[in-house]
Amino acid sequence: MESTDSKFLNKNSKKKKTEKVKKNFWLGLLNKLLVCFILVIICLIAMEKNSEFKAFIKEKVFENNISFAYLNNIYEKYFGHILPSIHSEDLEPVFNEKLEYKNYNIYHDGYKLEVSNNYLVPIINDGVVVFTGEIENYGNVVIIEGVDGVDIWYGNILNLSVSLYDYVKKGAYLGETVDNYLYLVFEKEEKYLKFEDYMA
Repeated sequence: MESTDSKFLNKNSKKKKTEKVKKNFWLGLLNKLLVCFILVIICLIAMEKNSEFKAFIKEKVFENNISFAYLNNIYEKYFGHILPSIHSEDLEPVFNEKLEYKNYNIYHDGYKLEVSNNYLVPIINDGVVVFTGEIENYGNVVIIEGVDGVDIWYGNILNLSVSLYDYVKKGAYLGETVDNYLYLVFEKEEKYLKFEDYMA
Protein backbone atom coordinates (compact mmCIF):
# COMPACT_ATOMS: atom_id res chain seq x y z
CA MET A 1 0.00 0.00 0.00
CA GLU A 2 1.29 3.43 -0.98
CA SER A 3 2.09 5.80 1.86
CA THR A 4 0.67 9.31 2.12
CA ASP A 5 4.16 10.78 1.60
CA SER A 6 4.74 8.85 -1.65
CA LYS A 7 1.27 9.85 -2.94
CA PHE A 8 2.12 13.48 -2.22
CA LEU A 9 5.53 13.14 -3.94
CA ASN A 10 3.96 11.50 -7.04
CA LYS A 11 1.35 14.25 -7.26
CA ASN A 12 4.04 16.90 -6.82
CA SER A 13 6.31 15.37 -9.52
CA LYS A 14 3.37 15.14 -11.96
CA LYS A 15 2.63 18.80 -11.34
CA LYS A 16 6.28 19.72 -12.01
CA LYS A 17 6.30 17.67 -15.23
CA THR A 18 3.11 19.41 -16.43
CA GLU A 19 4.60 22.81 -15.66
CA LYS A 20 7.80 21.86 -17.52
CA VAL A 21 5.82 20.72 -20.61
CA LYS A 22 3.84 23.98 -20.60
CA LYS A 23 7.02 26.03 -20.23
CA ASN A 24 8.72 24.12 -23.09
CA PHE A 25 5.63 24.59 -25.28
CA TRP A 26 5.57 28.37 -24.81
CA LEU A 27 9.35 28.70 -25.17
CA GLY A 28 9.29 26.65 -28.38
CA LEU A 29 6.41 28.67 -29.80
CA LEU A 30 8.08 31.95 -28.84
CA ASN A 31 11.35 30.85 -30.49
CA LYS A 32 9.57 29.92 -33.72
CA LEU A 33 7.67 33.23 -33.79
CA LEU A 34 10.91 35.09 -33.20
CA VAL A 35 12.65 33.25 -36.06
CA CYS A 36 9.71 34.03 -38.39
CA PHE A 37 9.75 37.69 -37.35
CA ILE A 38 13.52 37.94 -38.00
CA LEU A 39 13.15 36.28 -41.43
CA VAL A 40 10.38 38.71 -42.41
CA ILE A 41 12.50 41.70 -41.29
CA ILE A 42 15.52 40.40 -43.27
CA CYS A 43 13.34 39.97 -46.38
CA LEU A 44 11.88 43.47 -46.02
CA ILE A 45 15.34 45.03 -45.65
CA ALA A 46 16.68 43.03 -48.63
CA MET A 47 13.69 44.12 -50.75
CA GLU A 48 14.33 47.76 -49.84
CA LYS A 49 18.04 47.58 -50.70
CA ASN A 50 17.97 45.31 -53.75
CA SER A 51 15.54 45.89 -56.63
CA GLU A 52 16.33 42.48 -58.22
CA PHE A 53 15.37 40.70 -54.99
CA LYS A 54 12.21 42.84 -54.79
CA ALA A 55 11.27 41.82 -58.37
CA PHE A 56 11.97 38.17 -57.51
CA ILE A 57 9.70 38.30 -54.43
CA LYS A 58 6.99 40.11 -56.39
CA GLU A 59 7.05 37.45 -59.11
CA LYS A 60 7.15 34.45 -56.75
CA VAL A 61 4.71 35.71 -54.11
CA PHE A 62 2.28 38.08 -55.81
CA GLU A 63 2.11 36.79 -59.38
CA ASN A 64 2.16 33.02 -58.78
CA ASN A 65 0.02 30.72 -56.68
CA ILE A 66 1.67 29.84 -53.38
CA SER A 67 1.47 26.19 -52.37
CA PHE A 68 0.80 26.31 -48.63
CA ALA A 69 1.17 22.53 -48.49
CA TYR A 70 4.68 22.86 -49.92
CA LEU A 71 5.57 25.66 -47.48
CA ASN A 72 4.22 23.62 -44.55
CA ASN A 73 6.24 20.61 -45.67
CA ILE A 74 9.45 22.71 -45.86
CA TYR A 75 8.71 24.26 -42.45
CA GLU A 76 8.17 20.85 -40.81
CA LYS A 77 11.33 19.48 -42.44
CA TYR A 78 13.61 22.20 -41.00
CA PHE A 79 11.78 23.48 -37.90
CA GLY A 80 9.44 20.67 -36.85
CA HIS A 81 5.70 20.85 -36.25
CA ILE A 82 4.17 24.32 -35.92
CA LEU A 83 3.09 23.45 -32.37
CA PRO A 84 6.21 22.55 -30.35
CA SER A 85 4.50 20.00 -28.08
CA ILE A 86 3.45 17.75 -30.97
CA HIS A 87 6.03 15.14 -31.96
CA SER A 88 4.73 13.38 -35.06
CA GLU A 89 7.43 10.70 -34.82
CA ASP A 90 5.87 9.57 -31.52
CA LEU A 91 2.41 9.17 -33.08
CA GLU A 92 1.34 6.09 -34.97
CA PRO A 93 -1.52 6.55 -37.45
CA VAL A 94 -4.63 4.47 -36.80
CA PHE A 95 -5.53 4.42 -40.51
CA ASN A 96 -2.71 4.24 -43.06
CA GLU A 97 -3.83 2.74 -46.34
CA LYS A 98 -3.11 2.85 -50.08
CA LEU A 99 -5.81 3.56 -52.65
CA GLU A 100 -7.27 0.31 -53.97
CA TYR A 101 -9.71 0.03 -56.87
CA LYS A 102 -11.00 -2.57 -59.34
CA ASN A 103 -10.80 -0.45 -62.50
CA TYR A 104 -11.16 3.13 -63.69
CA ASN A 105 -12.63 5.06 -66.62
CA ILE A 106 -12.35 8.63 -67.88
CA TYR A 107 -15.08 10.78 -66.33
CA HIS A 108 -15.45 14.49 -67.31
CA ASP A 109 -12.11 16.14 -66.38
CA GLY A 110 -10.97 13.21 -64.26
CA TYR A 111 -11.62 9.56 -63.57
CA LYS A 112 -14.29 7.31 -62.09
CA LEU A 113 -12.83 4.49 -60.00
CA GLU A 114 -14.77 1.38 -59.12
CA VAL A 115 -14.19 0.59 -55.45
CA SER A 116 -15.93 -1.51 -52.81
CA ASN A 117 -19.25 -0.20 -51.47
CA ASN A 118 -18.83 2.58 -48.88
CA TYR A 119 -15.07 2.41 -49.45
CA LEU A 120 -12.88 4.13 -46.82
CA VAL A 121 -10.90 6.61 -48.91
CA PRO A 122 -7.19 7.15 -48.09
CA ILE A 123 -5.42 10.41 -48.93
CA ILE A 124 -3.10 10.00 -51.92
CA ASN A 125 -0.53 12.67 -51.02
CA ASP A 126 0.36 15.04 -48.17
CA GLY A 127 -1.28 18.43 -48.54
CA VAL A 128 -3.71 21.09 -47.37
CA VAL A 129 -7.50 20.89 -47.71
CA VAL A 130 -8.43 23.88 -49.87
CA PHE A 131 -12.09 23.08 -50.69
CA THR A 132 -14.99 21.04 -49.36
CA GLY A 133 -18.46 21.16 -50.92
CA GLU A 134 -20.65 20.18 -53.85
CA ILE A 135 -19.37 20.26 -57.45
CA GLU A 136 -21.63 19.42 -60.38
CA ASN A 137 -21.11 15.86 -61.70
CA TYR A 138 -18.84 14.94 -58.76
CA GLY A 139 -21.18 15.24 -55.77
CA ASN A 140 -19.59 16.09 -52.43
CA VAL A 141 -15.94 16.96 -53.13
CA VAL A 142 -12.76 17.54 -51.13
CA ILE A 143 -9.83 19.21 -52.90
CA ILE A 144 -6.37 18.74 -51.39
CA GLU A 145 -3.47 20.86 -52.61
CA GLY A 146 -0.51 18.49 -52.55
CA VAL A 147 3.05 19.31 -51.53
CA ASP A 148 4.02 18.71 -55.18
CA GLY A 149 1.59 21.41 -56.37
CA VAL A 150 -1.02 18.95 -57.70
CA ASP A 151 -4.61 19.53 -56.59
CA ILE A 152 -6.44 16.22 -56.13
CA TRP A 153 -10.24 16.28 -56.17
CA TYR A 154 -11.96 13.43 -54.30
CA GLY A 155 -15.62 13.22 -55.35
CA ASN A 156 -18.70 11.26 -54.26
CA ILE A 157 -17.65 11.04 -50.61
CA LEU A 158 -19.25 11.63 -47.23
CA ASN A 159 -18.41 11.30 -43.50
CA LEU A 160 -15.36 13.51 -43.92
CA SER A 161 -12.63 13.38 -41.30
CA VAL A 162 -11.08 16.68 -42.48
CA SER A 163 -11.93 20.36 -42.38
CA LEU A 164 -10.96 23.28 -44.56
CA TYR A 165 -7.24 24.22 -44.25
CA ASP A 166 -6.30 21.03 -42.38
CA TYR A 167 -2.83 19.71 -43.19
CA VAL A 168 -3.28 16.02 -44.04
CA LYS A 169 -0.89 13.11 -44.49
CA LYS A 170 -0.65 10.47 -47.20
CA GLY A 171 -2.55 7.29 -46.29
CA ALA A 172 -4.77 8.98 -43.69
CA TYR A 173 -8.55 8.49 -43.71
CA LEU A 174 -10.42 11.13 -45.73
CA GLY A 175 -14.00 9.85 -45.80
CA GLU A 176 -16.09 7.12 -47.40
CA THR A 177 -17.72 6.77 -50.79
CA VAL A 178 -21.48 7.19 -51.12
CA ASP A 179 -21.66 3.96 -53.13
CA ASN A 180 -19.01 1.97 -55.00
CA TYR A 181 -17.55 4.83 -57.07
CA LEU A 182 -14.85 7.37 -56.29
CA TYR A 183 -14.22 10.34 -58.61
CA LEU A 184 -10.67 11.67 -58.87
CA VAL A 185 -9.35 14.71 -60.71
CA PHE A 186 -5.67 15.66 -60.84
CA GLU A 187 -5.03 19.32 -61.62
CA LYS A 188 -1.84 21.39 -61.73
CA GLU A 189 -1.68 25.02 -62.85
CA GLU A 190 -5.16 24.75 -64.41
CA LYS A 191 -4.19 21.68 -66.47
CA TYR A 192 -5.69 18.24 -65.89
CA LEU A 193 -3.21 15.40 -65.48
CA LYS A 194 -3.50 11.82 -66.66
CA PHE A 195 -4.32 9.18 -64.08
CA GLU A 196 -1.48 6.92 -65.29
CA ASP A 197 1.12 9.69 -65.02
CA TYR A 198 0.20 10.64 -61.46
CA MET A 199 -0.62 7.21 -60.01
CA ALA A 200 2.29 5.31 -61.62
